[in-house]
Amino acid sequence: MSCPLVSFVLPCYNAAGYLQETLDSIVRQSYTRWECVAIDDGSTDATLAILQTAARRDPRFRVISRDNRGLIATLNEGIAAAEGEWIARIDADDLCTDDRLERQLMRVQETAADVCGAWVHFFGDRDGEWHLPTSDAGIRAMLLFNSALAHPTVLARRELLLAHPYAADARHAEDYALWCALARAGARFTTVPRVLLHYRTHAGQITQSKRDELRETAMRVRLGYAQWALPVPLQALADRFAELAEPGRLLSTGEFREFMGILRQLAVLMDGARSVLGEVWLDALQRTQGLHAGMLPEVMLYHASMPIPMAEMGKWRKLLLRMGMSDWLWQTLKQVRA
Repeated sequence: MSCPLVSFVLPCYNAAGYLQETLDSIVRQSYTRWECVAIDDGSTDATLAILQTAARRDPRFRVISRDNRGLIATLNEGIAAAEGEWIARIDADDLCTDDRLERQLMRVQETAADVCGAWVHFFGDRDGEWHLPTSDAGIRAMLLFNSALAHPTVLARRELLLAHPYAADARHAEDYALWCALARAGARFTTVPRVLLHYRTHAGQITQSKRDELRETAMRVRLGYAQWALPVPLQALADRFAELAEPGRLLSTGEFREFMGILRQLAVLMDGARSVLGEVWLDALQRTQGLHAGMLPEVMLYHASMPIPMAEMGKWRKLLLRMGMSDWLWQTLKQVRA
């Protein structure tokens, strides 16, 4: 086999239920100069047997099996073992489109990017698409709030990931921590504005304990990145910004207005921010308690200065209805329907 340009890194733990579909989607790639480094992370089901069968059929699959060490150690091990110039991430229950590698390689050639993501289609327990920012400036701006790349879609330079491995202390938010670290190291980002991965959603993917740990880790990552990335006039507000930006935090109407004041400054002061802030402020409005009709004029001004993306229009209409009713009536109707 000729030396691969791209190495898929595929961590597997008790993935037998969906793994074969994932392997089949890799084999169907229109770009063929790839290898797949698949690591069985101490599975107790048929995962290893499925991987070994794939390797016998196609020498581009390489299988590593050992005791369980967790996702972060597995990812770093796979990157170290890879031979390709580029690392392509994928998870053991997701499906990539046949043209994924072809389109991402074209994109990094066009943009000279070091890290390339793609849009995502959800299937299984949830339906819909996830449209992420596509420009380097937009991705860097979105990192102030949350992960701006869908982890299993990413194609990244191997040498960059070797120099900046996944952080052992960033469990359940390892991707967000990595993108922020790469941004600080000067990496250039891009995303293909097209669905190149079908992300399977199913019960039990994230337990409550994992969700709590993710939130705590992401808060720490967000604060560290904000302290570095916020424009100088907003640096003194980094701690408060990170607190208000936390996606799981409920806001009072006063806190919402405080956050909007920061976002409106950010739209002016930071390249690429305006393109992502429509989604950000709409999410903040959704987690604000005490919405009422008197807020309609001000939120229309926010919409004018930080336009809401078309993909979020359904959420926008529901929030307009909620404000028109008042939160009290809205919550009462929800309880009646339940």
